[in-house]
Amino acid sequence: MYDTKNSLVLSGGNVKGAYQAGAVKALLNHTFKDGTKFEPGGIFGVSVGSMNGGFLADRAGQAALAGNLPNWSEIGNELESFWRDSITSFASIGKKRGTLKLVTSIIGGKFNGLTKMDGAADLARANIKPENLRASKTYYACGVTNMATGDYFNADIDTFGDDILDYIIASTREPVSMPLMWVKGQPLADGGLRSIAPLKPAIDMGAEKMAVIAMKPHQMSTVEAKKEFGNMLKLLKRTLGTLTSEIMNTDLEMLSKLNKTYKIEQTTGVRTITSGKRIVEFVEIRPNERLTINVTDFNANDIQNLITMGEKDAEMQLAKGWLTGTS
Repeated sequence: MYDTKNSLVLSGGNVKGAYQAGAVKALLNHTFKDGTKFEPGGIFGVSVGSMNGGFLADRAGQAALAGNLPNWSEIGNELESFWRDSITSFASIGKKRGTLKLVTSIIGGKFNGLTKMDGAADLARANIKPENLRASKTYYACGVTNMATGDYFNADIDTFGDDILDYIIASTREPVSMPLMWVKGQPLADGGLRSIAPLKPAIDMGAEKMAVIAMKPHQMSTVEAKKEFGNMLKLLKRTLGTLTSEIMNTDLEMLSKLNKTYKIEQTTGVRTITSGKRIVEFVEIRPNERLTINVTDFNANDIQNLITMGEKDAEMQLAKGWLTGTS
């Protein structure tokens, strides 16, 4: 049913998803040297990438229901507009919990995140509809972590039906800073804890060209200020950021190694691998430096700056064309 040879992989990053929206717009409006444009047949996202990916798949489904092919350039533009117009401050997506309530919940064993994220959930439900995902010819899956078992899984409309919105929202929830999402009695959270950029699901479903858009640089920026390490929440975020960035780097390096191995097989005729028997071309869009934004204290200008950065970085990487990591 789905043709996932062209796959879009969207990582997590909280409100840094504005950067991703700018990069998506640039990608879907870009014409490669051979005259083609990238039209995703598969979209795989975690965390805010689940939200962005669900938005894209929803608009593709809207087009299908209207009897049209999706206009991916327009859909990319619409995603950027969504971020610019709808996410203008933390108040538009969430609310900080009061200190007294936090202390009381911790003492009483009822802690459920440092923030409430009802606004973000409302935006997801207003902009992503199960009937549109069901109609879409583009496959869409969001990555979720089950905090009870530690398992990671991909949720799609074919498997979870109308409950898919619960899993998309769950995928956006960062443990500790945000409340867990309880779905069918299971505590679910950000899929980025286990797979910050879900490359493997895309490859397993037959990706031959893969656009990866992430919000973490290859190497974490140096932080020397002691106060950064003395703040419990900042230290926790730094720890998670370091671990997840390394996971993504390792996944991309593994993809390049598989491509090199298969290229050798083509040349020598000697088979050394039994899976992934194809070269997967990819475009990797990531910032060069850590994206700086206070996720609970930002404004419309901060969002616009991230969008602009995402567009510029994407244009630079797209100009290089499709890569294989074999040279």
